[in-house]
Amino acid sequence: MFKPDGVYAAMMTPFDQQGNINEKTIGAMVEFFIEKGVNGIFPVSNVGEFIHIPEEQKRRFVDVVIARAGGRVKITPGISSPNPRQSIEFGKYCLQAGADAVVVSAPYYFKYPPEMVESFLKSVATNLDLPVILYNIPLFANEISTDLLRNLLEIDNIVGIKESSGSQANLLNVLNLAAGLRRDFRVMVGWEEMFLSALTAGASGCMVASGGILPELMTGIARHFQAGELQQAARLQGLVARATEQMKKLFFPYGYKLGMQARGFDLGPFRIDLPPAYQLQLAGQQELIEATLRAVLEEAQA
Repeated sequence: MFKPDGVYAAMMTPFDQQGNINEKTIGAMVEFFIEKGVNGIFPVSNVGEFIHIPEEQKRRFVDVVIARAGGRVKITPGISSPNPRQSIEFGKYCLQAGADAVVVSAPYYFKYPPEMVESFLKSVATNLDLPVILYNIPLFANEISTDLLRNLLEIDNIVGIKESSGSQANLLNVLNLAAGLRRDFRVMVGWEEMFLSALTAGASGCMVASGGILPELMTGIARHFQAGELQQAARLQGLVARATEQMKKLFFPYGYKLGMQARGFDLGPFRIDLPPAYQLQLAGQQELIEATLRAVLEEAQA
């Protein structure tokens, strides 16, 4: 069964002036990711503002990415939703479309007891005939705790987790749990600043926005780590942290959107209205992000 590893680009969503997905830009982004050596692409993602994409547009997004990738990299669309039925329906579509796996978080917005979170995720996984990657992102959704994960590991087609708590301790707890119960289970870190430390601890890869914004640096970290060149890997990890520090000065995910635009991709209009005063601040921040990305890319090549 498919096992996620390496560098996955958590893909941002380009929109046109009518608010629809921009298929031409999506295709160009997919080519960019593949040319830079990523191992997989995660469309309909959190950083990709999936909550702003209508259901029919999500399906079209998946179709475009899979067609353009043409089997060259793994495609793992996000199917997170507030209820399991919606996730299952979209997951079945992704299976028919040719996805390699799907990514699903615990339900978001309302806070539920662990028993309901477990029931939600079990329902999604057991009703889909393709690999499922869990997504632990307690900042935006109910937490997938290690106690809850222990029970979910009993389900064979749950093959991995994107661990996005931002906690090194929690990452280690998840890795220890997987090592004791299911050595085939893969742990992908969801914070790019933690990539090298996660690899050192035993993670199989990352699934992050910088996998798309700075794929050269993220794949470089993996390559140097695998070659035992830890000093070189640490150098690139520091450059990634410099870039994300700048992008995180804007509210999520718009700093990352500006980072992707700095790489030459027009992501279109914002999906929420911005007050005029903030638009001025945004323009200044865009210049800083562009300058930072230029600097880190140049330094990486030096």
